[in-house]
Amino acid sequence: MNGEAVQTPKLADMDPRLHRFLDVWRVARGDATLPLRKAFDPTSVPSLLSNIYIYRFHQDVGDYICELAGEQVNDAYGRAIKGETLLQIVGARDHPVISERWARILGQPCIHYGTANETLSNTRMRQAERLLLPFTSAADQPADTIIGVGLYSSRRNWPDQPPLMPSDIVQIPCSEI
Repeated sequence: MNGEAVQTPKLADMDPRLHRFLDVWRVARGDATLPLRKAFDPTSVPSLLSNIYIYRFHQDVGDYICELAGEQVNDAYGRAIKGETLLQIVGARDHPVISERWARILGQPCIHYGTANETLSNTRMRQAERLLLPFTSAADQPADTIIGVGLYSSRRNWPDQPPLMPSDIVQIPCSEI
């Protein structure tokens, strides 16, 4: 299983770069359900470094804090987001939906893939394609970190986008990947 390309119809339309990123994650986890964060080397997919972001859930804050955001991610949000909470980044309207999804990514654990037309932090409209993957900081601990890749493209004129909906994403349990 390890090192083999993921073959699932749910991910058939995913960008090939995201497939490569998922394959690197699978190799890093070995026979475990989740990889250790320190076992994953994002530089093994250098073409995506500017598109990577890492969030860790902080119990004391009750929210996710961005620990790393590449240049393309910062550009999509119109500012540097490292050190900000998810609530500060996405705003009160989208925070509950995203937090619920991310809690499932860490709790189940599962991978998350989706595409959407959206306005990020009230900046210009973007087409976003994302893959989010769970990690654990220690082998004997539950998942606490999400690493994601966001591929963004600008659009000048799109109609208003409704709030994020559960139907615009796919989540697949890690045990099935």
